[in-house]
Amino acid sequence: MKLQRLTPILFFVSMLFFVGGNTFLPLTDPVESNYALTAKEMVESGNWLSPQIYGQFWYDKPIMIYWLIALCYKIFGIVDWAARLPSAFFGALSVATLYQVIASSSGRWLIGLISATIMGTSLMFWALAHGIITDMVLLYMTLGTMVYAYKGMVMGTKYGMTIAYVFAALGVLTKGPVAIVLPGLILLIYAGLIMRSWTMVKRIFDWKGIVLFFAVAAPWYIYMYSTHGQAFIDGFLGLHNVTRATQSEHPEDNHWWYYIAIFLGAQLPWTGVIIYGMVKGWKRQHPGYLYNMVWGIGTVVFYTLMATKYPLYTFISLIPFSILGAIGVMKCIRPGLPRRYGWIIAGPTILLWIAYCVGSFFVPWGFWLLLYVLVVMLIIGLVYALYNNNRYMMPALAAVGTLLVSALVINEGIGPLVVQRSAVMITPIVDQFNGKVYYYDGYSTSLVFYTGKDVVKINAESHIPDKKIKRSAEWDKKYLMEQVDEQEFMKAMERGEQMMLIVGKRNVPNFEASPIFGKVTLFSVEGANHVYIINGKTSISGTN
Repeated sequence: MKLQRLTPILFFVSMLFFVGGNTFLPLTDPVESNYALTAKEMVESGNWLSPQIYGQFWYDKPIMIYWLIALCYKIFGIVDWAARLPSAFFGALSVATLYQVIASSSGRWLIGLISATIMGTSLMFWALAHGIITDMVLLYMTLGTMVYAYKGMVMGTKYGMTIAYVFAALGVLTKGPVAIVLPGLILLIYAGLIMRSWTMVKRIFDWKGIVLFFAVAAPWYIYMYSTHGQAFIDGFLGLHNVTRATQSEHPEDNHWWYYIAIFLGAQLPWTGVIIYGMVKGWKRQHPGYLYNMVWGIGTVVFYTLMATKYPLYTFISLIPFSILGAIGVMKCIRPGLPRRYGWIIAGPTILLWIAYCVGSFFVPWGFWLLLYVLVVMLIIGLVYALYNNNRYMMPALAAVGTLLVSALVINEGIGPLVVQRSAVMITPIVDQFNGKVYYYDGYSTSLVFYTGKDVVKINAESHIPDKKIKRSAEWDKKYLMEQVDEQEFMKAMERGEQMMLIVGKRNVPNFEASPIFGKVTLFSVEGANHVYIINGKTSISGTN
């Protein structure tokens, strides 16, 4: 596959876009800090095979994401932006690869550029490219799996399926069995039910690829089982895979339309052209179109059938939907179409930009005048292009405008907002304290990351009626930090132990209704946390 001229340019531009602003983003709770702390403990312990958190073996995810973050720590030091680097890198690599694949295989560089641009500037993709999470790495591995599977299965390329299995193996090391199960189901549905081709079905089961799959994926799993035995099976396969599929971790999100809503928001500003591309592509039913439809819709249906709903599960569907969106863009900018079709591009784009502006009124920080001026100018430009039939200018303005608006938002708004979901503001006061630290009715792994101190979770009783649907107690097994109940905490108070108690603001009402509240005095408010010091000296200074 000949390297296209635009491929490295797209990679470097995307990398700059995704890395930009990361120095202002601290670790957030509850998800990012788990990955960051596990990688930190990997570096500090020297154990690069068995993930650990709070000094205990941790079976939540396979090894790949921890290796990548730990490698960045070794190169750049244990800093926040280094933990975000893998997502930025694989995000940029995904954008460049998508363009490379489409441009080289179809000979239509514009379709490739539009597809890559749609994916790279989509709301969810932009957000996750700045995150500390597995999904961006999984997206790249899935992209490789599905692209080479198409080459091998549909086009009959000699080593296509073999390479696809290697990418699937790397995906299994990133996210677990779903990286082979979901692509496998999609391929079988496409080949067997849609194309009704026995030849394609047989090509899926490439023996060389299967051998390489196990050669790449199996060693780490074999090591983990041989080292940790049934604990690994129960934790990784049992709790984090089977239980996740059969028992909802977030039962309040169990709605049949959950991922439809995610789709409509995640794809902005390109939601309109993606839907339009789906509709218009149906007339020709090109094999590539059908492949992407099965891939995208199949992913949404697969996770809809799972018990646990989570916004990022369908993230990989951005790839096929972006390709379908490119079809929609090309259809929208055809000469001779009525002007109203331009609103398929302009409408969702303007909606996203205005949403950013409206959101700025709800945050008490940031200099937003530049954002307002920029959005007004961009909207004028879009409308001008629309009414002057300059339709090629419209997707260009939508993409570049979204890049500029997003950059402003992350610098002025997202950074301070992320601080509210991090322990970075409370770290100085905890660093000064020599006693034991407790967290009431919640937890902050980022506090452990920043301070290096053990933090004990207080499992609080519900003193206020909780209207939320209760999840299965099985999910309590995923929390490995030291834990006590309210009675145990009060006994420690009575023994005269020096301790710091931290209460997140959202848990303050329940705390004020607890028996602990009447026995403690507020020391300070640090960001989104109330701090109490018990049986200890108060010579330390708060930041607020």
